[in-house]
Amino acid sequence: MAYINQPPDLRIIFQDMTNRLEKLERAQRFTAPNVDFSTNTPTNPRVGDIFFDTNSNKLVFWNGTNWRKITDTTFP
Repeated sequence: MAYINQPPDLRIIFQDMTNRLEKLERAQRFTAPNVDFSTNTPTNPRVGDIFFDTNSNKLVFWNGTNWRKITDTTFP
């Protein structure tokens, strides 16, 4: 016969917490790209970072190699 106020099995609770923590440790971290409106080109850009180039008055993004102008045809 089961009791209504039976205490939870702490082993199950701790195992569930351990499983959740392990998932978090293995999860891929995501950070949003930077959007910069300063007058200096960013020195350590990440792929996808966006920068408004005040010299050319163009919006550019870092593709991992160089800054590319964003145009209507950049992202099909």
